[in-house]
Amino acid sequence: MSSGPPASRIHELTTRYANLLHTDPVGATITLFLNTRVRPFSVLAARQAVNYAIDRNTMIQLAGGPTAAQPTCQILPPTLPGWVPYCPYTINPGPSGAWQAPDLARAQQLARRSGTLGDKVTLATGKPGMPGPAADRYLVSVLRKIGYRASLRAINPQTYLPTVGNSRNRIQAGEFIWQADYPAPWDFFGPLFSCQSFLPGNPVNVNDSEFCSPRIDAHIRQALAAQARSPNAARLLWANIDRAITGQSPWVPLYNPRAMAVLSARVGNYQFHPLFGLLIDQLWVR
Repeated sequence: MSSGPPASRIHELTTRYANLLHTDPVGATITLFLNTRVRPFSVLAARQAVNYAIDRNTMIQLAGGPTAAQPTCQILPPTLPGWVPYCPYTINPGPSGAWQAPDLARAQQLARRSGTLGDKVTLATGKPGMPGPAADRYLVSVLRKIGYRASLRAINPQTYLPTVGNSRNRIQAGEFIWQADYPAPWDFFGPLFSCQSFLPGNPVNVNDSEFCSPRIDAHIRQALAAQARSPNAARLLWANIDRAITGQSPWVPLYNPRAMAVLSARVGNYQFHPLFGLLIDQLWVR
């Protein structure tokens, strides 16, 4: 995923150049993965605790503010079919599905219930595209607040993906970004959460949470079969799969990024595609 302007410059863009700035949602999710096969996150309650504890607004501010990102609790980004707003990991969850605020008390309660309180947790950092050191420090502080002995492990960005992907390294949690290659929910669920996508001991594995649910796999096959004959029915199935995986918390979805473009006042006919970005061939210049 291409990087946008530095977070420190976004306020300037939204104030001094607001009439020239265009911002649109991107088909991507910025998240933390939690390894479902390594303690403490082999326990569902521990994974859910982290989801409740994170202040997504803090993460968004560190990423550049609401112009640059919108909070999320779910797997699918809003640009894909099957996306229906859903957020169980918020204080006072409501029918709108919107994230409102963290629920630290609920998070601490779940951490105690999980039997993992006091475990060491190392958070892998170094994934390009994440907000940076301030966000890393914030995430570790949250893990400590809910009762874990948390620390950071900085990994060279060039070797980050094969390091966290290789199950032999037993990475407990880490930064992760996924952007759709094509506009289909399968592009998230298939490579990242299906049983067959987990490649043990293989550096090219991208199912970093090592998640596998035969029941959810069956629902994915059902949705794929429905896609050709009834796209509307398939969208409902994909939305249910999104909710089911969100409930299992292999990820801590943080936010969906937004693309930003600043154009000269001489440029018109701005058009944006959530997969391909700014459609340069559609622009005109006076």
